[in-house]
Amino acid sequence: MRSYNFKIVVIGDSGVGKTSLINQFISKKFDKDYISTIGVNILLKDIELEKDQEKYKIQMMFWDIGGQEKYTNVRHMFYRGANGAIVVYDLTRPVTFNAVPIFLKDLEDTLQKKVPFILLGNKVDLSDMRHITQEEGNNLGETTGSLAFFETSAKTGEKVEDSFRIIAEACIKVASK
Repeated sequence: MRSYNFKIVVIGDSGVGKTSLINQFISKKFDKDYISTIGVNILLKDIELEKDQEKYKIQMMFWDIGGQEKYTNVRHMFYRGANGAIVVYDLTRPVTFNAVPIFLKDLEDTLQKKVPFILLGNKVDLSDMRHITQEEGNNLGETTGSLAFFETSAKTGEKVEDSFRIIAEACIKVASK
C-alpha cells in the first residue's frame, strides 16, 4: 500500500461553506451556526483509496483559508506547498461565483504552477434561493480548467464525499508521475 500526505487548500469567498464542507467530509456533521474562519484552519482526514488495482493510504491536510477581503494580502502564504485545491462558491450569491477566477489566479500566481483543483457550487439544498445555474457552474469549471464540477450541500452531504475523493485521486495521479 502506498502512502501519501497531501495539502489541499480550500478557497473561496467568506460564507460559501468551506468549513462546513470540510466538517461534513471529516465527521459527517453540519453546524448551522456560522463562525467565520480567522486566517486559516487546518484539519486532517486519513482515507484509503483503491485505484487501478493499487491501494493508497492518504492523509489529507485541509487548509481552510478565510475568504474575507482583509486576508487577501496574507492568503498567498497559506497556498505554499499545496498539492491541490477545492474552490467553493455559494449558489445563492453571484458575487462569490464571480470571485472564483480571482482566487484561482492568486493561487496560480503564488505557486507559479497549476495544481489540480475541483470547483464546488455549494448550498444546493437552498434551491428556492438559487441564483447560479448548474450550466453556469459547468461552464466556469470548463473555462478555468477544473478537474470536476459538483453542486454540493454541506448541510445534507450531497456530493461531498465524491468531490473530496476526486481531488485525492488527482493528487495521487500527479504524485505518481
